[in-house]
Amino acid sequence: MQVKTCEVCGKRAARYICQECSREVCQFCFEPATWICLNCYNSPKRETSALESFQWSTPFKLFLLGFVLMFVGIIVIMVAAVLFGASMDAGAVIWIFPLPPIGFGTGPYALWVILLGVALTVLGLILFIMLRKRAR
Repeated sequence: MQVKTCEVCGKRAARYICQECSREVCQFCFEPATWICLNCYNSPKRETSALESFQWSTPFKLFLLGFVLMFVGIIVIMVAAVLFGASMDAGAVIWIFPLPPIGFGTGPYALWVILLGVALTVLGLILFIMLRKRAR
């Protein structure tokens, strides 16, 4: 059986095949992390920016889509309330976990809306902690 020499340096026995140019290369002319030869690894066309190589995963795409849909829905409700002069009760709770919750609202039932928001947030945290312990 004939031993093939490296097509890059021409000195050592070839043990690998480059995935881009199909050259047979030795262990010193080979980049094991990418499975390409040093010529392909150092070529200018190989250099890509971080944004070009970033791949959006499906769960992340769905998360962004849900976030955008919620944001658009809130904007539509606000615009409708301003244009048509509807009297509405509203409340919101902002809770960055280590800090205490901040609640604000408008209308006669704003306090109840804020309390409901705090209760649902606490319930969500309890469920998160319980399910996380169960997963371990």
